[in-house]
Amino acid sequence: MRIFLCVICLCAALNVWGETADSLFEQAKQTKDPAQQVQLLSEVIEKSPQHVDAYHYRADAYVALEDYVHAVQDYNRVVSLRPKDSFRYYARGLAYHKMGENTLAVADFSKAISLNASYENFYLARARSYRALEKYPAALADYKKYVGETWKGASKPLLREMIPVAIGAYRYDEAQAMLSALKEQGDDSSQLYHWQGQLLQNEGELDEAVSAFSKAVNRAPKNPAWLRSRASAFKEMGDYEAALEDYSLALTLDPKAYWFNRRGLVYEELRDYEHARNDYHQAVVLEPKWAIAYNNRGFARLNLKDFPGAKADFEMAILLDPTAPTPYVNLAGWYWTNKKDRKNMYKYLEKALQHNFKNFEALFDDKQKGWLFKEINQTAEFKSALYK
Repeated sequence: MRIFLCVICLCAALNVWGETADSLFEQAKQTKDPAQQVQLLSEVIEKSPQHVDAYHYRADAYVALEDYVHAVQDYNRVVSLRPKDSFRYYARGLAYHKMGENTLAVADFSKAISLNASYENFYLARARSYRALEKYPAALADYKKYVGETWKGASKPLLREMIPVAIGAYRYDEAQAMLSALKEQGDDSSQLYHWQGQLLQNEGELDEAVSAFSKAVNRAPKNPAWLRSRASAFKEMGDYEAALEDYSLALTLDPKAYWFNRRGLVYEELRDYEHARNDYHQAVVLEPKWAIAYNNRGFARLNLKDFPGAKADFEMAILLDPTAPTPYVNLAGWYWTNKKDRKNMYKYLEKALQHNFKNFEALFDDKQKGWLFKEINQTAEFKSALYK
């Protein structure tokens, strides 16, 4: 009799315990505060360690709190408890995407699709992660699985997502059709004209590209990206003064190292090596571990006959990025131009070749790097060193 009563009491206690976990879980579902949800769901999990939905809801709460590390830990537990449930992988993939871990996100979305290929949102999520990884053909294919091959029913926001993907995938006809569809929906934004300019520039229609970029600039005159794009088109068409004007205005709005470097390249085209050096120097100040800026400053210094400064810059560029071939070429040119030192010239040319330098024609063109190897580049010895 005593044993029978103990069993009854134990069963009653277990029922109360289970009801308490369920009650807490319902409270957590009702509350809007993610921090409070985490607290309640942690109690649920303590009472019921196999409660898969408690882990899932707590993971969602962590996502709301932008605590993605703990969110993924909970989603991992969810996946281990429900390995055949596509939506569990989808949820973890979304967390990975928000963390910037898009390779892991793609893997989860792909797993979800393998378990449930009919759910369209899986394709949209994977498209966005592919886009973040700059895998544009794969992204475009998934967008089309989401909206259909013709994408005619795509909303304005979705078209705006898809257009840069189509451009990145070199599907210019599709991108143009999407732009036309966007215009038909009443879009007259600066972004639309910027995309139009990109398409035209990619197709070599530079005058039309400048016109489109100008429409973008007119609609958003303080957007540095639009100014930089127009500057790029001006540079490509040889209008260096106009390119300088746009780059300079963009730099007042967004003074980044990359764009000082780009303006420096325009000054180089104008053979204004002093201003080029100054821009490359500013790039070095802003990004002191950027090898390209050191190499470019070294080249400008070499043109200005600042031989010690040029050598120091080329050596720093090599130190920061020993895989890039151009600093080796420039240092080889430094040894020949400044010292007529054949041994070191060939030493660094060989290093450039070892690092996949292929632009041999530049070494014979005085407008490029031919002047660094004047006279010696006409010898059979020099040519045989390149064309082995």
